[in-house]
Amino acid sequence: MTSVENATEQHDIVIVGGGHNGLVTACYLARAGLRVLVLEQRSWLGGMAASRPFVDAAPEHILSPGAWENVYFRAGGVGRELQLDRYGHRDLDAAGWAWLGDSGESLALQADLGKTVADIRRFSAKDAQTYAELTDAGIKILKIQDQYGLSNPSRPSRATIRAVLRALAGGRRVRSLLASSLTTTAADGIDGLFESEAVRGIFAGTGSILAPLTVDGSAIALLAPSMIHHQGAVRPVGGMGGLVAALQRCLLAHGGQVRLDSEVAAIRMGGRGGVVELADGSVIRAGRAVIAACPAQRVPDLVGDALPIDIASRIRQAPANATGLGTFTVNAALSGRLELPGHQPHRTDGLDLRRPALYAGTLEEVVAAGEQSARGEVPDRAVFCLGILSAIDQSQAPAGQDVVQLYGPAPVDPVGGWDKWRGEAERRLVDKVEQFAPEFSAMTIGTFVETAQDLAVRTGAENGCIYHIDNAPTRLGPMRPAAGAGGYRTAIDGLYLGSASTHPGGGVSGLPGKHCAAAVLKDIKH
Repeated sequence: MTSVENATEQHDIVIVGGGHNGLVTACYLARAGLRVLVLEQRSWLGGMAASRPFVDAAPEHILSPGAWENVYFRAGGVGRELQLDRYGHRDLDAAGWAWLGDSGESLALQADLGKTVADIRRFSAKDAQTYAELTDAGIKILKIQDQYGLSNPSRPSRATIRAVLRALAGGRRVRSLLASSLTTTAADGIDGLFESEAVRGIFAGTGSILAPLTVDGSAIALLAPSMIHHQGAVRPVGGMGGLVAALQRCLLAHGGQVRLDSEVAAIRMGGRGGVVELADGSVIRAGRAVIAACPAQRVPDLVGDALPIDIASRIRQAPANATGLGTFTVNAALSGRLELPGHQPHRTDGLDLRRPALYAGTLEEVVAAGEQSARGEVPDRAVFCLGILSAIDQSQAPAGQDVVQLYGPAPVDPVGGWDKWRGEAERRLVDKVEQFAPEFSAMTIGTFVETAQDLAVRTGAENGCIYHIDNAPTRLGPMRPAAGAGGYRTAIDGLYLGSASTHPGGGVSGLPGKHCAAAVLKDIKH
């Protein structure tokens, strides 16, 4: 008996993966009147965007071990199109990014460019001027990114072309930045542009989250601070999981379904539709399409030998934390408010340093931490990004208490293994934080610690890559996830890709899901 004959139920569309992109795809297709089922292997939705009480001893503390701040979602327009405000979605403006020095000094990059430039001027007048010029050029380039993200990766829209032409006409600085961002390293770019330790440090910290600073093409990270002056950054109420919950409510309101604890073992396509076989032996028929809203590297194994050998090989080999540099997060539920007593009194502008994303580490320290991690070593001088998430959204913790995410570079696979290094890596990171927030350990109720390997197990992401595929010039647009596999349609009729593995990539934008849904609707002429 074939898998189709074994099918116990049927839907028009079956989506493998309940991350935010899978849910976005599902919402668009359900709104179009199709019968949609989302399958998620975990007992909760969200994937990289999940928020929940991960610490058993702190059931009222909502932790977000993956994404927690968003610079892409508003620009993408998915929330407006799906009317997610009707389903409980609400964003709060973030408070920018701040760098903390070892002697009580701090530098804040705020949405107000004038305030940011004035703060930089306290450290270097030259850097303040350079920052203003760089931001002007960066915003012109980000407008290209905005329009291209809304476009088909193989056929840029007219708006994208107009944005390119306007940027190229914007002067030497724009053309130079555009060229260098795709060819040189972020470390070289930062070193050549800025002189003050504070400005170099904040660019290194923010840039290292996008890509290793010493990899060719990583200079695109120089655009990162321009994002908060362009579309701004936001944080969903309830953590990023608040957005996920709104997407789920939207899907259910349009007749879609979600099934948790449903690990997919195989996808078998035939004709226009196909079947999805679950690990428990059950079989579900998809009459119109199956969408793999999971990391693309998983797809060749799910479909067996149905993909052409060369394409399957290229997808499997798509780089994911390819340098060996991964992430290490300590997500903590705290019994009180985390304060910065050595830094807050020095702010004379009224800025509450609990609210921005906080970075610590010089350019040299961030580069060294990345290089050590790539060699399989836990960095001996920790650097970090710290988010006190409840400082902006108190709904994530009981009154007067906090939830935080502490994020630092670490090896994907340390020499000796994570069983040997997990405790030491956490100690080094927490010790560094306590130089700035000395009550961290004393207030900790419990932690949810996640290595890159843990993240891979939880989400299926290859090597725990938070973007599914590395942010590299060779993985942009039609080259994402791989040559011959770009876009959303696969070489198998009726099977689509709809995750961050596809254009425009990682970050919480919902655009891969939206574009995937558009491709499906066009193909089935619905």
